Amino acid sequence: MEGRRWPVRDSCRALVGQHRARNDRDCWRNQFAPAVFARLVMLLRRLDDYQSWQIQFAGTSLLIDPWLDDEPISGAFDRRHGRGFTTHTDLLRENATISAVLLCTSVNDHLRPNTLRLLGDLPVHGNLKAAKAARDAGCSDTRVCTPGKSVDVECREGGVLRVTATKCGLPLGLIATGWMIEAIDHNDDDRGRVWIEPHQPTVETAEWVRTRGPVDVAVLPTQSVVAVVVPVTAGPKRTAAAASACGARAVVPTATDPRRDMRWWQKALYFVAGGDDHTRRLLHGRSELISLRASDWLDVRSGR
Repeated sequence: MEGRRWPVRDSCRALVGQHRARNDRDCWRNQFAPAVFARLVMLLRRLDDYQSWQIQFAGTSLLIDPWLDDEPISGAFDRRHGRGFTTHTDLLRENATISAVLLCTSVNDHLRPNTLRLLGDLPVHGNLKAAKAARDAGCSDTRVCTPGKSVDVECREGGVLRVTATKCGLPLGLIATGWMIEAIDHNDDDRGRVWIEPHQPTVETAEWVRTRGPVDVAVLPTQSVVAVVVPVTAGPKRTAAAASACGARAVVPTATDPRRDMRWWQKALYFVAGGDDHTRRLLHGRSELISLRASDWLDVRSGR
């Protein structure tokens, strides 16, 4: 069962033509709704049903691990898009100002070469290996970020999105990174903070993130994945501990249903455990679990 979604503010609800509500769970799925909200709030959007995200504030967006076309993932495991994912054409139709791409790793379920080519000359931020892979894919502006390093992305309507690379737990920390994104308005006021760690959130990193200010939304895995004997993503226990350590008001699951499109031999290699319900129980009400569907938007500070 999905967690309750924070309600869209009444003043904006009338402006959103396709507002969706189920019981007391309010969310909205309108491609053009952010045009109304852009100057007011920090928004998180789930681009697909796997692990692609968009952050928007003050008319400017960042894409995290974007996968904007129909090309399936294949190799060590298979994955296809589910229904309702956001495409590059959708972004063009919205006239979105995309200012940067953030990559969590160079692995092909995060770095999609065809999508990067569609995005043209946008700056691509990632660790050394991800930046190199992006250059190999044809990106002309790649920037290496190490944990703790921050970059300010200027917003079209004032303020900045401050992006900071965060340390991923081992063993994926050898090739992967997480991201903390802060929205800061033209008066230097905090307008929202999101931490995205799709692999191995740790209490150590979560405590460091908390020193930067309160976390509104932590985007974390709720299903543990072990490839033969190698831990790939953390499960409910580590995610709940990290959410508590960073003081997240809400947890949004990422890297969901990882075995869905795997072949039989791939399923034999990947052991998956946990899930949203287990994670929700371990959160003990300290953080709310909010499940988003493909193309859902979330006002990250609603209810704060």
